Amino acid sequence: MYKNYLDVTKRAKYYQIGEANSSIKKVWMVFHGYAMLSEFFIKKFEVLNDGETLVIAPEALNRFYITENFSRVGASWMTKEDRDNDIIENNRYIESLYQNIVNQIGHSDFQLNVLGFSQGSPTACRWVFSSKLKVQNLLIWAGDIPKDTLIEQNKSKWDTFNTYLVMGEKDQLITEELSLKFQKIISDYKLDYKLVKYDGDHRIFPDVLKNISDKF
Repeated sequence: MYKNYLDVTKRAKYYQIGEANSSIKKVWMVFHGYAMLSEFFIKKFEVLNDGETLVIAPEALNRFYITENFSRVGASWMTKEDRDNDIIENNRYIESLYQNIVNQIGHSDFQLNVLGFSQGSPTACRWVFSSKLKVQNLLIWAGDIPKDTLIEQNKSKWDTFNTYLVMGEKDQLITEELSLKFQKIISDYKLDYKLVKYDGDHRIFPDVLKNISDKF
């Protein structure tokens, strides 16, 4: 038995808030969590809609039913199965989408903010380090930074943008123990980051998001 691969073209879906035109001053690339869909995830970002901001929410390429009666569908960025190829495909897909958005805007003179929520956090990080794009702010919300980006050759790039670790004090999936363990990993790497805690669970809270973005 032989394992083989074949490259194919896949139609990807994304949602956006705002119009991609020359008046754009801020672009947000936001990545949903496990078993979510970008159509609903992006609604949390309406608070950023000021006429000069564009929010782009790509949807993961792998979808599946999340209820026994097949009434709800979610998406996943990857699983443990063929993980390395999923990472490569995600990076190619997101980079292609980003370049398409830049072309629609007509310039790249904007503030680029990247946010990964839960499972979307590693995907966001890996894209940032697979691309030559210039990021101003990276938000890791209720997620973690993959160890494969915390390597010696990436240290200089980490220093070029602001990193925010955003965690809910009532997050049912990320315990205090897990949070402290993760903070130790990135502190040992000597990553300069800002820790933002909020009174809430495993969700994006628009008011918290707005408070953070107002400081950019």
